[in-house]
Amino acid sequence: MSVIPLKADIYQRGGGRVGTFDDQSPFISMLRLVVGTVLLFLMGLTEALAVEETKKDNVGPWEIEATFKDNKFHHCAISRKVDEVIATFLRTSDGLSLTLESPNWKLDRGKNYPVLMKAGAKSWNTDVAADANSASVPISDNKFREGLRAANVLIVEGAGSTIRIPLDQSRAALDRLDNCLTKNSRAVETNPFVAPPRQP
Repeated sequence: MSVIPLKADIYQRGGGRVGTFDDQSPFISMLRLVVGTVLLFLMGLTEALAVEETKKDNVGPWEIEATFKDNKFHHCAISRKVDEVIATFLRTSDGLSLTLESPNWKLDRGKNYPVLMKAGAKSWNTDVAADANSASVPISDNKFREGLRAANVLIVEGAGSTIRIPLDQSRAALDRLDNCLTKNSRAVETNPFVAPPRQP
C-alpha cells in the first residue's frame, strides 16, 4: 500500500492564503522522527519493567536462587565465585546446565569450544557454547551429572587453560536445586487460587 503525500494550502481567518502544509516538509519529518523515537523508548521501557523477582538463600559456599518473571516461575540456580570465575548450575524443566563466566574473558559469541570436564572419576568430552564473556553447556551426561554430587572439584580443561571449581557441599546444593524446581513449578498446579511461597 503506497502512501500519498499530503499537501494542502493553509488559510488564515478571513480568507488570505498564508502558506502550504506539506507532509514531506522538514518540520513534519522531524516530528515523525521524534514521535517514533518516543514510541520506541516506551516499548523498551515496558519490556524493561517486566517484573522479575529473585529469592535467594545459601547452602554452604553456594548461593541458591529462584527466579520469577512476569509473575511466573522461570528457573532455579546455584552459583559460587572462584577467583574471577563464576560457576552457575541452572535448573529448569528442560534439565541441568552449567555456565562459567568471567569479566576477563573475551570469547567469540556463538562459537563452540571443545572441553574435557572431570568430576572425580567421571570425565566427559563436550562443547561449550560461548557468549561474550561466558560459556555454557547442558549437562546431558547422566553419569557425569551424578559425579558432580560426589566429587570434590570440577575440572574444565580447555585448549588454553584449566578451570577448577571446588564442589564442597555440592550434593546438598544440587539436592536443594532439584527441590527448588519441584517446589516452585508445582505450586500453582496444586492450588491455582493461592500465590506460591516463592522460596529457593
